[in-house]
Amino acid sequence: MTSRPAKNSLLFALVLVAASLLPASSAFADLIAPQSGGGTPNAEAIRSLYLWIFGLGCVVFFGVGGLLIWTVMKYRSSKGAVAVRVHGNNRLEIGWTVGAAMLLVLISVVTFLKLDQIKNPPNSSANGLATPKNVAFASGPTKPSLPPNGRSLDIDVNGQQYVWRYTYADTDTNNLNNVFSYEQMVVPTDTTVTLNIRAQDVQHSWWIPELGGKFDAVPGYTNYTWFKISEPGVYEGQCAELCGRGHASMIASVKAVSPDEFKLWYADQKTAILAAEKSAAAARNKLVAKDEAALKTVPKSEAPAAAAPVAAADGKKIFVAGVPATGALACGSCHVLADAGTKGAVGPNLNTVLKGQSAAMIKASTLYPNKIISKGYAANIMPANYGTSLTKAELDALIKYIDEAVNGK
Repeated sequence: MTSRPAKNSLLFALVLVAASLLPASSAFADLIAPQSGGGTPNAEAIRSLYLWIFGLGCVVFFGVGGLLIWTVMKYRSSKGAVAVRVHGNNRLEIGWTVGAAMLLVLISVVTFLKLDQIKNPPNSSANGLATPKNVAFASGPTKPSLPPNGRSLDIDVNGQQYVWRYTYADTDTNNLNNVFSYEQMVVPTDTTVTLNIRAQDVQHSWWIPELGGKFDAVPGYTNYTWFKISEPGVYEGQCAELCGRGHASMIASVKAVSPDEFKLWYADQKTAILAAEKSAAAARNKLVAKDEAALKTVPKSEAPAAAAPVAAADGKKIFVAGVPATGALACGSCHVLADAGTKGAVGPNLNTVLKGQSAAMIKASTLYPNKIISKGYAANIMPANYGTSLTKAELDALIKYIDEAVNGK
């Protein structure tokens, strides 16, 4: 008959084995583990590392829990029993301390072994797409991990509000003629694909769960990742960083096709880009030719003639004839002025009344005739509109002429 301690030890061992085997169930693993599909090694490594750590966590959880339940059940006492003083068990204390430390060492070793598979991309398979030496779009503070032979299909992943743009590197230095696509990236199977992840406006996050971990797309900074899909299909994801009101519709998609199908797709895209460039060039040339033809039919403009100088106001002419268009009456029709040859008798003889007067006095008597009335002459006879019927230049020319004619300047 098996002893009770042996039975308990066997039960405990069965609990540990069951706990360690629990993650191995594929259905259960699919329920708790990160998604994985397409056979890309980095996603598979992330998934297997997760399951390893989950399994070890189950060992700890069920082991400690099982031991606790076993201890409570084994050492329970009946009512009225006297408690026994226990001073500890050195071997047990050393055992669980060393066991916990060994468990951490095991997790660390497994993690570091898996990290190499997660971070460093392998070469493309023999039946994958033949790719040139990696052509990086830009270098940053971090450097991309490349396959041992340095060959990969390099794609620039640019996050924009609210769409992903994928630009395929080629062998020239002109990025404007590169093949590109939006939302769905097309890649060949069995080929190592390296990604340069960046953002154009705000922070985004590139994440297609079945192809590996998520990577932030940060303006002014470049993150790098990779995948190598062995199974054709479409793998869905989306931006995993809240980037604005269109965040929910910023989907991401990778379509894996055979290398031959990829070559056809790439050639079609390249042909469409070249056709668009030729069409744009033809349209530009047509517009240039139209502009040149229009310029030929337009006579050359002659240099504009110099503006004729404005004739200086003639004070004597204003005095003799006035400015009928504006209602300024001729001064000579009412006044005698020897220089002008006028002999009007309505007003005083200007040669006499203005002799020795200043130009300011002459101007004041012209603008305000009712304030300065010569002796023997009535008010309201001389027009008082010279300030409004003459321009400043005409008025100044008239006053200057009278002053010079009377005072001999």
